[in-house]
Order: sequence, then C-alpha cells, then structure tokens
Amino acid sequence: MLDSARKITGRPIPAKVVARRPGDPAKLVASSALARELLGWTARLSDVDSLVRTTWEAYRSHANHR
Repeated sequence: MLDSARKITGRPIPAKVVARRPGDPAKLVASSALARELLGWTARLSDVDSLVRTTWEAYRSHANHR
C-alpha cells in the first residue's frame, strides 16, 4: 500500500514498522461480498494502484476547490 501511494503521489511517505498496540486487530480484511449479495453491486476497481490513484485524484480535486 505504501509503495503504491509513494509511486502514485510522487511524494515521500514516512512510515515506521512497530509492534501492534493493545486493541489493534491482528489483521484487517475487506470484502464486497455483502454488497454484491444484497445490492447486486460489484467493484470495478479493486487493485491497490486503482484504489490509491482514484482516492488521490478525489483528494486533489477537493483540495483544489477550497
């Protein structure tokens, strides 16, 4: 995720790998299965680069309108 964000934004993003804090989950998993089941919705973009790129574009668009 960080490598993708650095590549797409062209900005350095500092990060530290540290131990989990108390209460942090061991892992996080996301799934669109329930949206597909209930709404018939399927994601068009699900790879990391697409997610980071579209989020970055939305952020930049919003920041430019302030």
